[in-house]
Amino acid sequence: MIFILDTCTINNLLQVDLTCNDDDCELEYNYLSKISKHFEIKLPQKNYDELKNTFTKNFSDVEKIKYLRNYITQYIPAYLDTVDKSDYDSSLEFIKKICPKYKNEDNGELHSTVYALYLNRYKNNLAFQTYFITDDDEAIEDFKVVFKSNYLGEIFTTIDLLCILSIYGIIFYKDVINFAHDLKKQYIQSYSELMYEIELLQKRGLTSQESSFLTKLYENLEKLNFDALKNNMEHSLYKKIKAKNKTIDTLLNKLFSEDLKKVAILERKIKEIKSQYWTMDKI
Repeated sequence: MIFILDTCTINNLLQVDLTCNDDDCELEYNYLSKISKHFEIKLPQKNYDELKNTFTKNFSDVEKIKYLRNYITQYIPAYLDTVDKSDYDSSLEFIKKICPKYKNEDNGELHSTVYALYLNRYKNNLAFQTYFITDDDEAIEDFKVVFKSNYLGEIFTTIDLLCILSIYGIIFYKDVINFAHDLKKQYIQSYSELMYEIELLQKRGLTSQESSFLTKLYENLEKLNFDALKNNMEHSLYKKIKAKNKTIDTLLNKLFSEDLKKVAILERKIKEIKSQYWTMDKI
């Protein structure tokens, strides 16, 4: 099996796993090392370039940034491959032709799909050998048909990848669940701040209508019900809430960013694993 890792997957595997005590940082599980001992990791040059520009996301700690920069520089190039430009460009042209949305795009998700086709058709000539690992929900929707129609393999999320590792006994089931919860915490940094701001406003002098409305807003936020929250923001009472606390409006708008949508998807994935994934205690 060949795992083609998207930029976001590498960032998640490194950032969630990184722990620091004083000035000493380390990767608790070092997932990339574990994966590479049992499977083949590949990534196109585009993903490596993106990684070098995005690995500091979610971090302001100088020691963490320093550690990850050194790790990426030292270990990630081993997963790069020299490609035949003509064959690769041929694969790129084909993917852009059948996915016109990406005609003028140049991102890691596109190049990961192109690379999967390139490996499958020009290097390995084996069906179902390339697996694209990404947490980009839009890319999963855009390219899953490409993988199916061309018999390339599958598109999995980072959590799916960890489930595979647990099947092979490389990590434990509890490690998968713990990682999923830690990843969720990383996604919802602004969520916690928003909940706090709403709780603060509830303690101020609000009319009964405003208080009732804010309670509904809070409940929809807890459930991550995005459709209901959009309706809340269009309500006439929301203007009064916004006037009393502009931070709530700013943070609410962040709810509709990609990361917060991933929280709802991740919650469903956790429930799916807990209910459907085979473990010894379910026998």
